[in-house]
Amino acid sequence: MSDPESKTVHPPSRRPGTGFLSVLQVVFVICLFLAVNFLGSRHSRPIDLSDNLGFTLAGSTRRYLESDAVRNREQAIDLIVAFRADSPFYDRIRPLAEEYARLSGGKIRLRLVDPIRANDVAESLSAEYGLVFSQDMVIIDARAPEERSSTGDQGRSPHVHVAKIEDMLVFETDANQQRKVRAFLGEDAMRAGLVEAIEGRRRKMWVLADKSDLTSTENEGLWTVFASNLLSQNILPERVPFAGVERVPDDIEAIAVIDAAYDFTSEEIQVLEDYWSRPRAAILVTVGTHDPPRRLRAFLREHGVTPRSEHVVSEIDGLVRTSVTAGFTEGMEFTRDLWEKTTGFEGVTRALEVREGAEDLLNRRIQPFTLVEADPRFWGETDFPAESVEFNPEEDLAAPVPLAAAVLRGNATDDRTAGRVSRMIVLGNSAFMRPDNVRKANLDLLASCSNWLVGREALAGESARNIPRYRLPLLEPQITYINRLNLVILPALLLLIGASVWSARRA
Repeated sequence: MSDPESKTVHPPSRRPGTGFLSVLQVVFVICLFLAVNFLGSRHSRPIDLSDNLGFTLAGSTRRYLESDAVRNREQAIDLIVAFRADSPFYDRIRPLAEEYARLSGGKIRLRLVDPIRANDVAESLSAEYGLVFSQDMVIIDARAPEERSSTGDQGRSPHVHVAKIEDMLVFETDANQQRKVRAFLGEDAMRAGLVEAIEGRRRKMWVLADKSDLTSTENEGLWTVFASNLLSQNILPERVPFAGVERVPDDIEAIAVIDAAYDFTSEEIQVLEDYWSRPRAAILVTVGTHDPPRRLRAFLREHGVTPRSEHVVSEIDGLVRTSVTAGFTEGMEFTRDLWEKTTGFEGVTRALEVREGAEDLLNRRIQPFTLVEADPRFWGETDFPAESVEFNPEEDLAAPVPLAAAVLRGNATDDRTAGRVSRMIVLGNSAFMRPDNVRKANLDLLASCSNWLVGREALAGESARNIPRYRLPLLEPQITYINRLNLVILPALLLLIGASVWSARRA
């Protein structure tokens, strides 16, 4: 029988002591801290926390920086931001330039230069590029190594682009006739300069002036908006008469008819058809104010898109509406940024007939696609203008009404033939390019279509946002009150609080 008072003796514990475990935990925490910092330094990504995402690059800019045009270059591109550190726009341009360098995968080398403080560097750049730093600017140098080493005036190279601060600002005149900055377009200016420096030339687009309505009172300012939009995409629009042209030159990337008003002759339409039958051709047609010309309409109908004479209208709350609400449709990749977005078209909008999936067109390797459709409340009205309109299913064009269409001719799905595909864009409205009708979504559509036509899909999509400059208007009495509040009232209030606390502690 065992002794109840006996105790079992256990061997001494071999568990690590508390001190050793504490040291081990500290070591693990330090290792984890170093690992997180190392991974963060190698895989960091900035986050834009600004209210309007003003430092986030547009989708089209990001795609271009990640495209083969930038990533497959052997020679890196020098991006020199020569801005004064005390410039009011330095804090805007620097983060954008850093994003350009980051997204390029090392193909863009960023240099930040203050021409005032780094005078010797500014003199070196001035000698190399033939510049005078009288204002802030960005220099984009995409020259090849042999061109960099050659003698001569380097600043005149087509692969060197200089964007000055005056090209990045949008001005407005206030009630006192003073010119003030309204918005900053640094991203647009740098992207346009980058494209021009890489390509070394501007793509050429013929605008058939004798077939387009560019000078009427209704279209005042239309050419200015159209031309500036294309120039910002490094596309040079040239107004030329088509009469007498026997063949479109090979260096013309696309031809355009803007607000088609005058018809082609039989000889001219043959020249147009010869151009379209090339392995690579591009045509842009907009209609609107005028009835679609007969021969041009027949040419477009043969390729699956027919501009109709019907006006797109609606009756809402008893009022006839010609200002069309529309939405972008899914399908074409170059408009992906605009899918499911809505916009509006002012002025005269013509209905289009788009024969998507028609067997006779597919047999000829022609594929039309709808890009924009009118809101279901709108239809194509045959009897217009009229005091009142009502949809007539026997005469009018029922919803959904296409307003913009794209046409592919050739085998675009095969990589071997994708570069030999002809492309066409037809828009049922021209008035969206008038200065008083400008909408960002419509200009993005025009820019995307233009880039798609010249085979530069990476630049298609939403453009950069205009970064507005806000200024709070204050009257002189308000400024005086704020000064008194900051200089007298607030210090006196703090002094009074301090005296109360001191008195309470003394008591």
